[in-house]
Amino acid sequence: MKRLVLAAAGVALLADVGAAIAPGTSGNGELFLNVVDSAAKVSYVLDLGITMDAFFVAGQQEIGAQNFWAVDSNTWTSFLGVVTAANLRWSVVAIDSTGSNTAGNQRLFTTVRQGDEVSISSTINSNFSLGIGAAQAGNFFSQINSLQPHLPSSDYAVNADSFSRESDSGRGYYGEVGGLTPTYNGAATFNATNAVGQSSWFYYLTRSGTGNLASNRVLIDEFDNLGFDGYWGFVKVEDQDSTSPFYDPTSPFAGKYLLSFTMPVFDVRTTASFQTFALSIGRTEFSGGLQITGLEGAAAAAVAERSAGWVTPLGAVAEVSAVPEPGQWALLLAGGAALAWRARARARARRPQA
Repeated sequence: MKRLVLAAAGVALLADVGAAIAPGTSGNGELFLNVVDSAAKVSYVLDLGITMDAFFVAGQQEIGAQNFWAVDSNTWTSFLGVVTAANLRWSVVAIDSTGSNTAGNQRLFTTVRQGDEVSISSTINSNFSLGIGAAQAGNFFSQINSLQPHLPSSDYAVNADSFSRESDSGRGYYGEVGGLTPTYNGAATFNATNAVGQSSWFYYLTRSGTGNLASNRVLIDEFDNLGFDGYWGFVKVEDQDSTSPFYDPTSPFAGKYLLSFTMPVFDVRTTASFQTFALSIGRTEFSGGLQITGLEGAAAAAVAERSAGWVTPLGAVAEVSAVPEPGQWALLLAGGAALAWRARARARARRPQA
């Protein structure tokens, strides 16, 4: 599925050309969208065309980031024809299952269901490796990349989408035990999916070390910059129901589904000394350390920084209470793209006629 980018609107449009998703065994997996109807037992997957290493940096800049994907292919239309829209749940995932059991080798990027955020910290090392390993998640990649839209399976340069039923051979259905499920085959203490119209924080998980005891829990890095947390959203731009918070019949994407990632711009007036302090206590940054599980030492003493929300122990109330309201990002997602489109249309209209 080749991505054509509207630079002004920041929207990736889809055409029916395809190849494989870089799997966990590649060492630098690609991000992909899953959408599942667990009642109909049908799921859809879209290769987003961004590797883990690239997104880890690009998605956490102080200057902010906003990316859109218009999910509007023939495959998606066929998928919608066999599911019930109200049943759909979505997630964004990327996996690196390579390397040793030391911290930073095996990696998982994942969305999390609203309300499950605190539960992440209970995931233990051994279950983590099992959940993203070749014996389970690897089965999912093998099946997905064997499907016609994703062939050749060795080509990660272009991107594809497909959908699978639980009744199909292989484990391409997102929810089948022994493949990839929203709870990583029960290995995770959280669910990765949310309903359409709900947003999600984004997390990086890795082992904390070689230990496999119940006390050896994973390390967690929330995608953020020095001031804000990044989040994903997936919404249908409503063109019929005027009471919907996503109603925008004038949008060029009216009636269509849009996926978005948003990292708000952080005020660059932040001092160098504060940035040094933030890194020293493990405040998550692409150039910094993994999130601390408790405030100790300098962090515990820094009352002003803590009260300002700069440093928060993992699992604290402030960490989960501010999940963006769907309407907030929907206005950016649906309205922002439409405004950019309209601005270009107005500019064309103002041009003198030859």
